[in-house]
Amino acid sequence: MKLTKYILFILCLFPILGIAQEQFPFQNQKLSTEKRVTDLLDRLTIEEKVSLLVSTAVAIPRLNVAKYYHGNEALHGVVKGGRFTVFPQAIALSATWNPDLIYNVSSAISDEARAKWNFYNQGLDQKNVYSDLLTFWSPTINMARDPRWGRTPETYGEDPYLTSRIGVSFVKGLQGNDKKYLKVVSTPKHFVANNQEDNRFAYNAVVSEKSLREYYFPAYKAAIKEGNVQSIMSAYNAINGIPSTANNWLLNTILREEWGFKGYVVSDCGAPTYLVKSHQFVKTKEQAAKVAIEGGLDLECGDDIYAKHLLTAYKNGLVSQASIDKSVIRVLRARFKLGIFDSTEKNPYTKISPDVIGSKKHQDLALETSRQSIVLLKNHNNTLPLNSDKIKKIAVVGFNANQVVFGDYSGLSVIKPISPLEGIRNKVGDKIAVTYVKWKTAARNLNLLEAENLRNDFNDESGLFGEYFDDKFLEGTPQTRIDKVVNFDPVNNPPDPYTNYRHKSIRWTGYITPNFSGSYKIGVNSDDGIRLWLNNKLVVDEWHNRGATTDQVKINMEAGEKYAIKLEYFDNGGDAICQLLWEVPNSTEDIYQEDKEAAKSSDYVIAVMGINKSIEKEGKDRTSLNLPEDQINYLKEMYALNQNMIVVLVAGSSLAINWMDDNIPAIIDAWYPGESGGTAIADVLFGDYNPAGRLPFTFYKSVDDLPPMEDYEVSNGRTYMYFQGDVLYPFGYGLSYTQFDYSDLKIKENDEKIIISATVKNIGNYNGDEVVQLYFKAPESVNKSPIKKLIGFNRISQHIGKSNQVQFEVLKKELQFWDEETKQWSFTNGDYEFMLGASSEDIRLKKTIVLNQ
Repeated sequence: MKLTKYILFILCLFPILGIAQEQFPFQNQKLSTEKRVTDLLDRLTIEEKVSLLVSTAVAIPRLNVAKYYHGNEALHGVVKGGRFTVFPQAIALSATWNPDLIYNVSSAISDEARAKWNFYNQGLDQKNVYSDLLTFWSPTINMARDPRWGRTPETYGEDPYLTSRIGVSFVKGLQGNDKKYLKVVSTPKHFVANNQEDNRFAYNAVVSEKSLREYYFPAYKAAIKEGNVQSIMSAYNAINGIPSTANNWLLNTILREEWGFKGYVVSDCGAPTYLVKSHQFVKTKEQAAKVAIEGGLDLECGDDIYAKHLLTAYKNGLVSQASIDKSVIRVLRARFKLGIFDSTEKNPYTKISPDVIGSKKHQDLALETSRQSIVLLKNHNNTLPLNSDKIKKIAVVGFNANQVVFGDYSGLSVIKPISPLEGIRNKVGDKIAVTYVKWKTAARNLNLLEAENLRNDFNDESGLFGEYFDDKFLEGTPQTRIDKVVNFDPVNNPPDPYTNYRHKSIRWTGYITPNFSGSYKIGVNSDDGIRLWLNNKLVVDEWHNRGATTDQVKINMEAGEKYAIKLEYFDNGGDAICQLLWEVPNSTEDIYQEDKEAAKSSDYVIAVMGINKSIEKEGKDRTSLNLPEDQINYLKEMYALNQNMIVVLVAGSSLAINWMDDNIPAIIDAWYPGESGGTAIADVLFGDYNPAGRLPFTFYKSVDDLPPMEDYEVSNGRTYMYFQGDVLYPFGYGLSYTQFDYSDLKIKENDEKIIISATVKNIGNYNGDEVVQLYFKAPESVNKSPIKKLIGFNRISQHIGKSNQVQFEVLKKELQFWDEETKQWSFTNGDYEFMLGASSEDIRLKKTIVLNQ
């Protein structure tokens, strides 16, 4: 017995030492991948096979198969497993309209992932589930058909062609270009028509095959056929009555038979359970295992249907061994391509050094990507760029001025992230006086209890003493620090090592020191249990699971006195929040008085406004396209005092900023711009970078312009392709500090393709980039044909006075539409109009030609 344990111990050392152990044929690197997969499959018991079909697969020591945890995230940087470079959010990547740049971004992300995997002894020392570094559930290539969708910031916008180009580049960068090995596995999600958060576990998207083929499918098809992606994630929702998790037509007929997909399909987390619980598609969990695996689902994210019931379904004759084997082969194939079972000598990715993580090169890339993503929405009378030689004082104000908002699925940055305020201060140095006023709001009666009114017993700094426990019982040895404010809000705040895991408890202690006397309200906004003591008296005792609630108590306090406070909180999972708030005594004082004084005394006001994950995120759709009302009212009051105002929007989706467009001289959209977003914003404001980002979706004027959220037919007035009304800013829109002239449109045709060319010249006063966009319109006889449709684009850099010839090659098969009668792709002979321009509305050149096939 002791000898057997010793042998197993020695065998487990082989992969750590990079030694190719060839006890079994599947460990022989000279054999083909398929032969190795088959050999390993034949050695597995049925129990071991089933264990491989769960995203947190345990080790199989007798065969020297290590544990493997699927499911990290990498939308704009590695999320879990340490600190990494944080690039701009996914929608900002798309706003660059630069697939080559995005390839470099995703290559950097996967380099950092492999580097951390190497740091962790080829993953053996990484013990946290969903935090391994070789399988990523990214990118999100669902179509952003409706701006209310809470996950819009994770996408590449509303257009299938743009999404395909950015998506393919992202997939290729993640997976690498080695002929034998994968750098990491990319998993585009969520297949398909996953486009609303309300009732997201149960809704049924009723959508025609034409819309699926022409609008919802293309990005996935491109990721498979061009990107050779190794994994696809299915969606929670049903399509025309059949849940995506068990949809044989989607997962087998379309993915595998039509598109030739050879990888594995993983469920969205928990989705197999919803076959019973939400969709009520089957009655038992054993039946759920049957319909899922036969429908084409290989891997369960979660620990229910496959983990607990697939084996029972097999033993009861509901599921065949052949079905299980088929899925095991697909899952194992990816592991072999990653080099998991190989020595490290011949795998180039095992040589990537941890030094690349957060390296200067990657920091520079994050900054450049942020610059390229910024969209100039308005620039009346050339307000921008600002001339620092003619400015003495500026005021920086607003909701997001001193915030670093990363957006959903964000990791921890290696460097200190730069806020807009910090970026501006760094830019102007001592040359310009910068006045910053903290954001206050009149929209609610309670605001965060600020650091200047909090003290502790441990140092002279302001703030409360915080104790962070790893369980929800305030037990064990906590991590401790001084918290300037109590704002435990991991959903909306930048990632924090103290707050980046769930099921925890926290205790804050110290004193409140009011500035003036009167009757105060102390409030705690929390999602789970709290206990609050004021002056050693328990005044709130709500130590139980609950939904988000704000508890308030009144207390009379005298200016300058110290009032003891202790607040305890536990988090039971979900979107955790605990905030210590207060309402100061009634006062006639204008809460914006300080802001107004700053505005009146400054040459320019830079207002950094927008939204965050309290308004848009996974699990939460928007009901309005407007900025919060308090922000609009604030801007109106400030604008009345100083019309030299620039608004910077920090947001992940379109906003109906109609008043701003009518009044504010200059507006830029910075998205969620990543770790160096503040620097990029300052570069654009002061002319060190000429903005050239373009909108990846339409900015509508009102939510009333949109079809119902439940309407999935894109031809019913959705996106620039079918919307007939006036818009605030069209798809593809974005201004520049310079101007470009388009001329000399030429179109040539041969049997297979059309070649379109034109000359573009920089006729302005700044060097800059132009995004040349090619659209086409099909003959009128095509059923439900779009008003226009993007078919090509090219981001070019031009010096003042210089010209470029841009050329596009369009295959005729790319002009096909889905014929609903014949159920196949069809080319219609007739008049085709080709349009070149700077946006979907700003068409500079166009020509109609007759095409036949």
